[in-house]
Amino acid sequence: MLFSTLARNRTLFARRATLATTSTTSQQQLRQKSSSPIPAPVLSKWYSIFGKSTIGYATWLVGGIIVAEGLTGMLGDAFWGSVNHGRTFDTVDWSKFKTDDEEEEEEEEEEEEEEGAGDEEGDDDDDDDDE
Repeated sequence: MLFSTLARNRTLFARRATLATTSTTSQQQLRQKSSSPIPAPVLSKWYSIFGKSTIGYATWLVGGIIVAEGLTGMLGDAFWGSVNHGRTFDTVDWSKFKTDDEEEEEEEEEEEEEEGAGDEEGDDDDDDDDE
């Protein structure tokens, strides 16, 4: 009975040693496979600034959300503008729709403005008579 207990303990110890060696090797392989593309000093610095406190992490999240929203908004607007170029108010060539009647009206308005500007200059003397 004493010898069977010793034999059993040796067998268990041998299995544990084998498992420990295997698990250590597996952990090393896992570390090598899952190495981050971001260097450890960068992650350490990020953690020391943002990750240590809840308020720092919340600030990181809010800032990231605002930046991401701005980028997606700009990209969405650029895509929409490229798809709808020539169909929006800003991109339509309005000179294509101009008629001769509109040109005559604009010329008449300009002439009226020029005549009106001449009258206003002469009216300055009339204001002095009231005093």
